[in-house]
Amino acid sequence: MARRSSSAQAGLFVLAIVIGLPVYLTMKVIDVTGWVFPVVVVVVIIGLVMANRANKRRKRIEALRRKYPEEIVQRILGGQIWQGQTEEQLIDAIGSPAEVDTKVLKTMHREIWKYGRISAKRFRLRITVENGMVAGWDQKG
Repeated sequence: MARRSSSAQAGLFVLAIVIGLPVYLTMKVIDVTGWVFPVVVVVVIIGLVMANRANKRRKRIEALRRKYPEEIVQRILGGQIWQGQTEEQLIDAIGSPAEVDTKVLKTMHREIWKYGRISAKRFRLRITVENGMVAGWDQKG
């Protein structure tokens, strides 16, 4: 009777291929070309990644400068929160919230934007947004 392989054995086999095959191929390339070619490839890849990040940051700064005055751009790039900041500026500065609680009152629209989930109902940062502007915040830790 043939022995069945378990899913754990299948997972180990796949892991061995995923790790082993690139290591084996890398060793073969090193045997044929020496260390220079693989090192140059790694340096080129790192350079391309760094250039891509710099390009994304430059484009973000340009987009922010088209939307806001320089003082606001610098505050957004620093990830700052301030009273009177618009919802759009807040998202540009620290990103979209993990959760939003909304209350609609007679004279105002109040939202609590929550960032940095600690547990199911706890967050590191809660920002109160009233009528589209930051009114205050509470930061833990």
